[in-house]
Amino acid sequence: MSFEGARIVVDTCVWIDNYFADKADEGHTREFLRVAQAQGAQLLFAVHAAKDVLYILTQKFKIAARISQGSIDDSVAQAAYETALACTRNMYELATAVAADVSDIWIADKYLRIHNDFEDNLVLAACKRSKADYLVTTDQSLIAHADVLAKTPAEMLSLMALEF
Repeated sequence: MSFEGARIVVDTCVWIDNYFADKADEGHTREFLRVAQAQGAQLLFAVHAAKDVLYILTQKFKIAARISQGSIDDSVAQAAYETALACTRNMYELATAVAADVSDIWIADKYLRIHNDFEDNLVLAACKRSKADYLVTTDQSLIAHADVLAKTPAEMLSLMALEF
């Protein structure tokens, strides 16, 4: 099965796991991104995810530094920010941002009837706008409520490994 040209929206949580994976991920996220690129899939992300990835990664890097060092100074905080910024830049080298306008807010609001998470609903609006074939996320609630085929990175890896 080829994923050449498949439009795959990658959720914020997956990007976070790509750059700051925990043991539960078992490398599925990085492998999914690698295989999707190798198979010619078009990776996408909701434009608002860039600021979320930057902010969350900065906080995670600072927390990791505090745990290992006990406290951090301004230079460590700045290094955490710069590392997170490099990760965010890498994200938009690997994938294309799906633009948004006020209609996405309207769509996200309408989705509240089935999924009570406005930020997730903006991701669903990005799926609609981009005519996505798949949504990849680790958010089980979003998977359950998505109106596009939604899979975890591990599930997408299995799907991409199928040969017909």
